[in-house]
Amino acid sequence: MSEEIQTFTTEYLDKCAHLYVEVFNSEPWNERWTFKTARTKLFEILNTPGFVGFVFKQDELLGFVAGYCKQGPISKSFYLEEICVRSHKQRQGIGTKLLKQLMDTLTTMEVTGVYLLTNKDGQAEAFYTKHGYQRSQHLIFMAKRF
Repeated sequence: MSEEIQTFTTEYLDKCAHLYVEVFNSEPWNERWTFKTARTKLFEILNTPGFVGFVFKQDELLGFVAGYCKQGPISKSFYLEEICVRSHKQRQGIGTKLLKQLMDTLTTMEVTGVYLLTNKDGQAEAFYTKHGYQRSQHLIFMAKRF
């Protein structure tokens, strides 16, 4: 079974949208994505200036990572918008391989930092902590419902 990481292009959009629905409508997220809303979200990310993304394949699509670079006053940062791995394939190194590919690419692009949003105290936070991410002491997440 050969594995490969390829650039996330529009050819993978539908498969990634199906995977997104499968993963994020299940435990622990229990969200309510449809194929249409997931595809729209991923289409928007894919078409954001500075987009960088990869898919992980092993006979079938098993995961992806996606986000975009943002220019700051001195350097570029990267907003890691989504990482998604097929539920029954999680904890087998796929997310780690996707993150490594992403970090290698961002390093060559002279990106100096990565930031993301995730749920507190869950398996996602534990995954990112394991890979050297930490809660920011300088930023807070704020929201307003209307």
